[in-house]
Amino acid sequence: MSAGLPLAYIFAETPEEREELGAALKPIAEKYRGKINFATIDAKAFGAHAGNLNLATDKFPSFAIQETVKNQKFPFDQDKKITHDDIAKFVDDFSSGKIEPSIKSEPIPESNDGPVAVVVAKNYDQIVLDDKKDVLIEFYAPGAALAPKYEELGELYAKSDFKDKVVIAKVDATANDVPDEIQGFPTIKLYPAGGKDAPVTYSGSRSIEDLIEFVKENGKYKAEVSAKEEGAEESQAAPAATEAKEEKSKETKEAKEDGHDEL
Repeated sequence: MSAGLPLAYIFAETPEEREELGAALKPIAEKYRGKINFATIDAKAFGAHAGNLNLATDKFPSFAIQETVKNQKFPFDQDKKITHDDIAKFVDDFSSGKIEPSIKSEPIPESNDGPVAVVVAKNYDQIVLDDKKDVLIEFYAPGAALAPKYEELGELYAKSDFKDKVVIAKVDATANDVPDEIQGFPTIKLYPAGGKDAPVTYSGSRSIEDLIEFVKENGKYKAEVSAKEEGAEESQAAPAATEAKEEKSKETKEAKEDGHDEL
C-alpha cells in the first residue's frame, strides 16, 4: 500500500463474505487506485480495529475510510447494507469533501481551571492550537500517565509569571480522537506559540527539571520556573514515552499489515 493515502476498510467475519464484498467493491477500488487504498479485513481476528475507526465492534460487515495524514475517520452507517451503489456514493462524497469526519470525544469539562488543562477532541484546537501560547500536552492512556508529577509541573507554571503564556495540558488519547497517531503512552509534545505546525516530541526523563528545560529550550517564550529538588530515584526515571504499545496501536498495525487483502 502507498503511504499517506486514505485507507478504505471492508470488515467481514467470513472468507466468503470478504470475497463477495471484495468483488462487489473492486470497481470502486480500481476507480480510486492511487488515491485511496482498499482492503478487506478479517473481522473475527481484527474486529477491535473497527473501534479505532469509530465503528461498533459487534456489527459486521462494516466499512470505513481513514484519512491517515490527519488521522480522521469516516465510518459508513452500520445500519445500512453494504452495496456497490451506496459505497460508491459514500466514497465519491468523501473524495469531494462532502462528508464530515466522525469525532470520538469525551464531554468538554464544565470547569477547566486546574493547573493542568483537560483536553478532549472537541476542545483540542481551542487549547492546543492557541497560537499565542506554548502548550505542553501529555497524550496518555489509563494506567500510563505522569500524574501526580505532571500536576506538580502544571502548578509551577500556574503560579509563575508565565501563567498566561504557557499551558500544561493532558488528553486521554484512547477516549478522544487526536490529529497525531500516538504509538506509546505517555507521549509528551510541545506545540510552541507561532509554530503549531511543528510540534516537538519530548524524549527525556520524567523529572520535572528536565520537562521545564524542554519547555524553556523549545517554547517561544523561553519560560523558566523553579522546581522543588527531587530525589535521585526520580531523576533516573525512564523516558517519557514508554516502549510498550497500547493495544489500539497494535491492532491498527496488525490490521494494516497482516489481516487484510488489498483490492
